[in-house]
Amino acid sequence: MSKFTGFAMKKLNEVGWVEKEKPKCGRRDAIIKPLALSPCTSDIHTVWEGAIGDRKDMILGHEAVGIVEEVGEDVKDFKVGEEVIVPAITPDWEDEAAQRGFPSQTTGALG
Repeated sequence: MSKFTGFAMKKLNEVGWVEKEKPKCGRRDAIIKPLALSPCTSDIHTVWEGAIGDRKDMILGHEAVGIVEEVGEDVKDFKVGEEVIVPAITPDWEDEAAQRGFPSQTTGALG
């Protein structure tokens, strides 16, 4: 399996670059190579206040522009090589609200 380098919370109050295994692409997933990231206030709270607990080597940044490197077999709207944005929160498209056309109302948002 290949690796990537990412900027991470190494532990509470400590950030730095880490090398991790590249995630596997599931059938409804896409692997995006970031071109530019924006720090989010949730990243700041997480690092300095432990907003989601002490997690070792947690990759930061979830608002980005990138290039699609790989797509799962069920992905139809994105193609390898396309430039995309990655919003702060992505609806859980399996959730009932999203299925009814109200993705902002999903209870299982992925962020």
